[in-house]
Amino acid sequence: MKVEVRLTTLERLDEILGLGVDAVSIGQEGCAAKLPGTDLLRTAAERIRIAGARAGVVLPAAWQRTAAQLVDAAALLAGDGPLTLTVNDLGTLATLATEPVRGRELAAGLALFPGRPHDAGEAPRGPLEAAVYEDAFLQELESLGVRILEAEAGAEVAVRSGWQVRRLADVTPLAWARSCPTARHHQLAVPDCVTTCDTPTALTANQRWQLGHGHREPVPVADRPSQVPLTVFGNAVYARSTAVLPAGADVVIDARFHTPQALAERVSALRPQAVAYL
Repeated sequence: MKVEVRLTTLERLDEILGLGVDAVSIGQEGCAAKLPGTDLLRTAAERIRIAGARAGVVLPAAWQRTAAQLVDAAALLAGDGPLTLTVNDLGTLATLATEPVRGRELAAGLALFPGRPHDAGEAPRGPLEAAVYEDAFLQELESLGVRILEAEAGAEVAVRSGWQVRRLADVTPLAWARSCPTARHHQLAVPDCVTTCDTPTALTANQRWQLGHGHREPVPVADRPSQVPLTVFGNAVYARSTAVLPAGADVVIDARFHTPQALAERVSALRPQAVAYL
């Protein structure tokens, strides 16, 4: 098992480097405005390499105004040394695939999950049905140079030769909004809104959008016991995961959901040979 810790900013980098983890990645899936500047990322990646860990950068899903900026930053970062680039939209992935770089590996990010199964029937259901990655989907990613997949702990992933799967521990991402609810809540615009991205908002769903009829409706009584507490960070919505990690799985831990002491204990439990920071 290899353990990776994910940061969205650089404030906790010293703490994470003291944990003796296998990899440290910086970034998140949802918003380019949140990503640290390229010079800061280059310095951080070099510090991670010097510490003996694999360095990674998570490129958020690219909207029209940020696509070229993300690709340019990725090319600059990959030129410095070994690096994992986790990509969260097919457009960025297709562009990067045309320019292979020695020492760079591409990973399909959490925002590329293909969806959650449901039968559109009347049986009670909650939001945590496991995502399913079928072989045809992995084959499409492989044609773009990807053989690394980030997935939630309970995701069903087809077995495909030569692939690595890195599982997100403890939480499950459910959605990313193009219009950021956190920015709207604090009445801030880019770039001032980034100061609020890591301030969590707790909520529970009491309504849902009925696609078949094009309107909102209350969550049916039968489904209400299945509704789980949700946490919003920036434009992303997460639920706590109770799924059991597959034995020996490579793991990604999102540091936002753990205090320093709790994170050190979690890393130590998953990878006992790591140097715990207490």
